[in-house]
This record gives sequence, C-alpha cells and structure tokens, in this order.
Amino acid sequence: MTRKERYQFVLDYFSTHNPDAETELLYDSPYQLLVAVILSAQCTDKRVNMTTPAIFARYPDAASMAKADFDELFPLIKSISYPNNKTKHLIGMAKMLLSDFGGEVPLTIEELVRLPGVGRKTANVITSVVDNQPNMAVDTHVFRVSARIGLTVNAKTPLAAEKQLLEFIPRDQVHVAHHWLILHGRYVCVARSPKCPECALQMACKYFAKHYGGAAAEEPKLPVVSAASRVAAAGVAAAATTSAAKKTATAAKPAKKKVAGKTTKMKR
Repeated sequence: MTRKERYQFVLDYFSTHNPDAETELLYDSPYQLLVAVILSAQCTDKRVNMTTPAIFARYPDAASMAKADFDELFPLIKSISYPNNKTKHLIGMAKMLLSDFGGEVPLTIEELVRLPGVGRKTANVITSVVDNQPNMAVDTHVFRVSARIGLTVNAKTPLAAEKQLLEFIPRDQVHVAHHWLILHGRYVCVARSPKCPECALQMACKYFAKHYGGAAAEEPKLPVVSAASRVAAAGVAAAATTSAAKKTATAAKPAKKKVAGKTTKMKR
C-alpha cells in the first residue's frame, strides 16, 4: 500500500463511520473554547469539563475574566495541571483580548499566538473548531496515531507531523481529520496496549503489520483479523468508539448543554 493509498483508506473509513466528529470540550462561545483549550494543555478533556462550569459561571466573558484576581481564580483551577501558570495565562489572555482585539477572539494563527498561554497547537484548535480553517493541531494523540499508522514518517516534532499531514489530507477535511485522529487515539489506538483486535484500520496500519503480521499473527494473544471479517469489524469498532465517547461525555457533561462553536463567526 502506497502512502497516498494509506491516507485514502483512513480518510474514507472515518468519513463513513464518524463524519461529524467534533471536540469533546464543552463551551458556549469562542472565548469559552479558548479558556478550555488553554486549560487542556497536558490535562484531560474530562477534567477540564469538570472544572470550566464554575469558571464560566463567574467569568462568562473576556471582560469579567480580565478583572479577575489571581487569588479568586486560582481555587477554581487548582485541580488542573499547572494551575499557577494557567491562572496567570487566563487573566493575561483576557486583558489582551480587551486591549488588542476589542474583547473578541481573533481567528488568525498569527494573532492568537500573541495571547498568553496560546501556542501554535491551541491556535490551530481555535481556528479549525470555530471557523473550520484547514489547520491541523497535533497533540499527543495525533502525533502517536499518525506515526503508528504510517501517515507520518520520521516526524520528530509536532510541527513536522503537522506539515506531513497537511501535505496529504484534503483542505476541506483537515478540520475534522484532527478530531478523527484524536478520538481514535483516545479510545482505540491508546498509548499503552492499543486495541488492535477491534481496530478497523488494520489493513492500512504499519504498526499492526510490524507487530502482529507474519509470525506474530500466529500468537494466540492477538489473531489477525481476516480480510473478509474486517468489513464487519469496521462497524463494530465504530460503534465501540462512539459508545465509549458518549459514556465519557455523559459522565463529564454538566447540566448546561454545549452550543456548537461552528455557528459563531468572529470578525477578523
């Protein structure tokens, strides 16, 4: 299988089985998404979703966050990783939104990375989720899954992986492909003991071929799924991934219902 064929196989599978993939972070506005993404650095979405309702209730917009006192905001964030830095970043981010961007979240990478606590990955998330821009945020899941499958080759940094992914993924699919790879890494291609038996990407996956093909396929621990049964396995894997994602979202979801950020457009 050529690299182009590998990409096509993966994209076709996800397009069919999870066409409307989206972020699992809960938010009501681009500002709230920005807060959530800043908090999510080296922290799970589940933990962030447990923390943000209290923050949004007290600081629902940039204007209120800009007036926050460190000692008032910190207790709401202390369960998140690196709470000291993130408390400072949120207050600084809100102040800059007011002083430089009229209180609105900018939607260009160049402007976003000027904000405290916002790097390239966060900027890519905001622009792709809010505005469907063809920007690929490479987090630990995207980096791992892309390398295992063989979508990226010898990519040593997130930026190198990003460039390779953008080279092969059609522009109109980049914003959703980011979520496909994240969810696959979160629920199937996990960091430890990836769930290869239930993965429908076996035929295209270099990791599967290397570790479970040939002689390894004879080991009873992980039988190779036959070509005929992969078609049936695809539906089962998609259902398993969707079910797991729903359980996680249900457990973490607050009473407030999420409003999709895609309908909110900010002035550039």
